[in-house]
Amino acid sequence: MNTGRLLVQGGAALVGTALLAAAMWLYDLTPEVESRQLDPIRDTGRIGQIVTNPRFSVQVQRVAAARSLASATPRTRPPVRTEGVFLIVHARATSKREPLRLQTAQLETPGGYVFRKDPRPSVSLGPDPTFQPLIWDETAFVFELPPRRLAGARLVVGEGGLLPQLSAAAEIDLGLTRSRAADLIRRAAENYDLRAATS
Repeated sequence: MNTGRLLVQGGAALVGTALLAAAMWLYDLTPEVESRQLDPIRDTGRIGQIVTNPRFSVQVQRVAAARSLASATPRTRPPVRTEGVFLIVHARATSKREPLRLQTAQLETPGGYVFRKDPRPSVSLGPDPTFQPLIWDETAFVFELPPRRLAGARLVVGEGGLLPQLSAAAEIDLGLTRSRAADLIRRAAENYDLRAATS
């Protein structure tokens, strides 16, 4: 009786271990594929080009770099400084059918590094603007990153939402070659006024 119970328990343990090993193997194998399946479909382009998809159009007009950003309340707060560099991407956008917001914006750089917009509350330009059909409005995206990650950076913007695979996104090559990135860093501004630059 005891021998039979031990055999059943041992068999169950072996089956459980095998299932756990298989689950771990599948987990290691598939997360990258699954994450790509959940990504929105991207339309691509370069700085200066209008990138269009069924939901919106966007055009990156220029990029700038800064060592510090002017505070929204300069009389009471000092400039916001960084040990790295702020990259400011100036763009304009319009929706195709209905008002929408570009709620997700990130900078993707060689080596698989991803930097999110508005890294600090004090850097934020406020709520995401709502883009109207057929009306072009300007906006800016602010990223904080190490200077060595600037070369080769691409902007990816999209609607976001609960089902990203059903939304649209735009991937834009910012034209930041090594020499162009080095020049931007060398000329990075102090006390860059985001609000004045986007008004």
